[in-house]
Amino acid sequence: MASITKFGEKIKLRREELGISQEQLGNLCGVSRRTIVSYETMGKFPRASTLSRLSRALGVTARYLSRDDLDDPQAGMEEEPFVQAAQEAFGRRAADEMAELLSRSQALFAGGSLSEDQKDLFFEAVSRAYFMNKQHAREKFGRSGRPADAADPEPDTSPSNKS
Repeated sequence: MASITKFGEKIKLRREELGISQEQLGNLCGVSRRTIVSYETMGKFPRASTLSRLSRALGVTARYLSRDDLDDPQAGMEEEPFVQAAQEAFGRRAADEMAELLSRSQALFAGGSLSEDQKDLFFEAVSRAYFMNKQHAREKFGRSGRPADAADPEPDTSPSNKS
């Protein structure tokens, strides 16, 4: 079973493993030392773009940093570029959905042997399908989740509704 390690603890432990100071890490990520302190000790969580820079600077995945139940710093490394693309295009929830989708599809590879190139092609195809469907949903429903034509319903003019 995975141990529970909080976001701030993970940053501090990895930073210390790398032998860099809070200020050096901040410089690598484009944030202040104070911001790094707030992550490590005050339970603050960064924006998506900062999380991405932080994970790259620490040599771990953003998924590892953001999920307390993961204890493998390389968790989701193969999926990371696809998850990041989903986050940049559609936000945090989409990144979580993409990570889950790609993680679940790993079961398709169980017992088989796919090359890294074949896995990448598979992930690209799944990502492309996901992006197309997200974009279609955005066009059809907008950000509200309601169908575009339901946003401004026309008044009911049926004979039974007239006084």
